[in-house]
Amino acid sequence: MELIWMEDFLEIVASRNYSTAAAARNISQPAFSRRIKALERWVGVELIDRSTYPVQLTRAGTLFLPRCQELVRELYRLRNDCQQQAETRQNPVSFSALHTIALFFFPEWIKGVDGSRSLLPLSMQASDFYECIEALAMGRSDFAIVYSHPDGPPVLTAGPFESLCVGTDPLVPVSAVDTENKPIYSLEQDQQTRIPYLAYSWNDGYLGKLVSLIHARQERPLPLATVYETSISEGIKRMVMAGEGVGWLPLCCVRDAIERGELCQIGGPELKLDMEVRLFRRHGSHSPHLETFWQRIELNANASETRHTGCSKKIAGPTAS
Repeated sequence: MELIWMEDFLEIVASRNYSTAAAARNISQPAFSRRIKALERWVGVELIDRSTYPVQLTRAGTLFLPRCQELVRELYRLRNDCQQQAETRQNPVSFSALHTIALFFFPEWIKGVDGSRSLLPLSMQASDFYECIEALAMGRSDFAIVYSHPDGPPVLTAGPFESLCVGTDPLVPVSAVDTENKPIYSLEQDQQTRIPYLAYSWNDGYLGKLVSLIHARQERPLPLATVYETSISEGIKRMVMAGEGVGWLPLCCVRDAIERGELCQIGGPELKLDMEVRLFRRHGSHSPHLETFWQRIELNANASETRHTGCSKKIAGPTAS
């Protein structure tokens, strides 16, 4: 028996649609179906009537629902109570974040949130997009920090999550420079020669899809020839600096190299995409120190919003679109 099976069951009850519920749980529909069947095997009876659309509960499922809701609430309440009764030494506030955010955005951001560094110990798990989301969903991290864009793949727009925009970061095309500090490669639409392209692996999960969105918006295909793929921004950055081609990178990742004259941004404004840096946590009661930490982040985000109106606060919950 696993807690995530019960949470999956509550999601399918809420949405009455397998594909919608799977998207809300950030897993594939086949994997979601397998977890519902695993729950039914454990209970010993079918809970979902699969012969109807939208999805309906069996009589056993109707009986199971209120107790399932109660059990999930009680388990999280028990965990929170135990954490509050833990030893005096506070556990670190745990984050899961994309490698680029962990390396280049997080250090300056956290200094702005807690300049005195007197609030709480911190821990960071840097991973890819889906691992970040899974760590938060499974309770392995208190917060997840990922990129988000309204036209990109949805990021936790359903389910028991809330979020704050804590920054913005443009996704920009860059090239190495020659001895005259001019870009080695350009992205002119009328260019005849194909340009070596350093791409994100499709399984990167987010940045690669946003770059595909940029490409799809162009009137004519860009003259690119993929010569290298990786899921890590830093890997693309190193290849760009070596003069191996062009790549799209978050500006926070390449700002220092641009200022040193090692790289330069290329292409027009239509080739860049402004991303939000968004902090997520689960809904529900939290330990006092985590709640205080969130409130401090919220105050900092609101102050930043006042200075830069382009980054608005948004709460994502079960009915957010």
